Amino acid sequence: MAESLPSSAELAAECERLRAALQSSEERQRILFDSNPLPVWVYDSQSLAFLDVNESAVRFYGYTHAEFLALTIRDIRPPDELPALTAHLARLSRSQSAAGVWTHRKKNGGLITVESFSHGIVYAGRDARIVVAVDITTRAATEENLRRSEERFQLVSCATSDAVWDWDLVANLLWWSDGFCTLFGYPRSEISPEVSWWSDLIHPDDRDRVNTSIRRAIDVPTPGAWTEEYRYLRKDGTYAVVQDRGHVIRDASGKGVRMVGGMTDITEHKKLLSQYLRAQRMESIGTLAGGIAHDLNNVLAPILMSVDLLRLTAADDGTRKLINTVEQSARRGADLVRQVLTFARGAEGGRHVAIKVEHLIKDVARIAAATFPRSIRTDVLLGRDLWAVTGDPTQLNQVILNLVVNARDAMPDGGVLTISADNITIDAQYAATSRDAKPGVYLCVSIADTGCGIPADEIDRIFEPFFTTKEVGKGTGLGLSTAHAIIESHRGFINVYSEAGKGTTFKVYIPADPSLRTSETVPHALAELPRGHGETILVVDDETSILTITQQTLEAFGYRVIIARDGAEAIALYAQQRETIAVVLTDMVMPIMDGPATINALMRVNPHVLIIAASGLNSNGRVAKAAGAGVKHFLPKPYTAETLLITLHDVLRP
Repeated sequence: MAESLPSSAELAAECERLRAALQSSEERQRILFDSNPLPVWVYDSQSLAFLDVNESAVRFYGYTHAEFLALTIRDIRPPDELPALTAHLARLSRSQSAAGVWTHRKKNGGLITVESFSHGIVYAGRDARIVVAVDITTRAATEENLRRSEERFQLVSCATSDAVWDWDLVANLLWWSDGFCTLFGYPRSEISPEVSWWSDLIHPDDRDRVNTSIRRAIDVPTPGAWTEEYRYLRKDGTYAVVQDRGHVIRDASGKGVRMVGGMTDITEHKKLLSQYLRAQRMESIGTLAGGIAHDLNNVLAPILMSVDLLRLTAADDGTRKLINTVEQSARRGADLVRQVLTFARGAEGGRHVAIKVEHLIKDVARIAAATFPRSIRTDVLLGRDLWAVTGDPTQLNQVILNLVVNARDAMPDGGVLTISADNITIDAQYAATSRDAKPGVYLCVSIADTGCGIPADEIDRIFEPFFTTKEVGKGTGLGLSTAHAIIESHRGFINVYSEAGKGTTFKVYIPADPSLRTSETVPHALAELPRGHGETILVVDDETSILTITQQTLEAFGYRVIIARDGAEAIALYAQQRETIAVVLTDMVMPIMDGPATINALMRVNPHVLIIAASGLNSNGRVAKAAGAGVKHFLPKPYTAETLLITLHDVLRP
């Protein structure tokens, strides 16, 4: 039987129910629309005009409801974002949902960043889209700052020579910058993010200390950065000394969640520091040697002056031979003191004089023969009629001595040391092949050894300060650089020839003058030495033995002598007898008032006073210059009676 159709009353009731349901749904939607705390609006999909906005949108953007309905969604976009909006809308289908991050403009012109969500609907019979906007301006700024921060971190990591690291303490993974590969030689493929991989490469003797300190820095919040110095294994098997620093980043509860830091390779810095400290020790040794030299020279001075007086009373040949033996021993002691002082303290530029370098070579050869191991034979080969050079004898002595000591160190198992000298003429053709050579005549001093030689890859660096081919602790790297600087100051140059296992030869070229004559002193017979004519000499020294022998010597040769044991006494005596005192002979190192102070005080009493300064610490004239124009001459201790008398004669009768 056919199903009966609903009556008109039933249809009317159903229509009323549906209308009520629709009205109820629209009311619920309107309530949700109006009460939504987020800005919500509806716009026409074709004209893009606003069809409706909620109160949150009105409050948030600053437009009134009526002003909103007079705008399109393009009007709340900055101009530079309109092309992107047009492209976005062109891609949307009617029913498609969409989301995106946009920049919106408020009525007051302020720009905000919003994340919008939209969906196609039919509104009042028109195709439309409903949009919900979420203000993410603060979040976007934070994300942008984070992005820039990460970008800066990456740039800094690439720019620095340090090995930058980032330790995720939660995941316990470690990230390394490319600087790690550069510093330690590991390819990126071998670097593990495991913290244990980094720890295993720390030197075993340092590992526990480093692991304990970094764990303490993470677990116990303390101000400042974590820092440690330790040895770290390179890819080639050697250890680098590194300075490692890190900062712990903590969460709100204070727990460490991240640690960022960097490792700096300070191996070369540590080497330089060690060399600097060794150089300081050498300087301290030099200061000590200076004090010892002063005392020894004060001991030797009266011996040498006494020898000349003893010769005057020597009755037979046996006594004279004994006196000669004493003199030779005293002179040898004085030479040794001077050489040790030169080697320990180096040389300061003094007055350049004419020098016969063969005398310096013989002095150094004597020291080598007396102090070097017996397994090293020293040969001296000197050419005939060697030319003289102009220079500082102390400095040139240091150059030869440094090179000879260097040769000794190259022959730990023994060998032959050869010191030679020849006259050399360098022409323009040879000079063109050498960077430092200039045409001219030179005295060439050659120091050759049969030792281990210098590796080819190091020979170009041997004159660099602090560079040494010797083991740690056995060389300062200053000897060759000092020698090079001294020869350069004498307008000369040094050439080096070496072959591994076959020895090394240093050739030192010093400009010479074939016509130059040295002012070497020819020994005088005692009877021929200049004598005084009753002149009064004030002798100032704190050593009683020197005062006694100087007084006896001068009185034996016709002078009258007044003695003072310190500067203060000398000033008092000079003030009383300035009209009769012809010359003041003063030591430079004394208690109470030293030599320079004494000289300055004497010159205030009499600006024209004649002064001879003496010291066992310096023989290059620096002390005399420092004392001022009143010093007429400087006597290096120990000096002989002959030297004293000739000097005194020159001062009194210039």
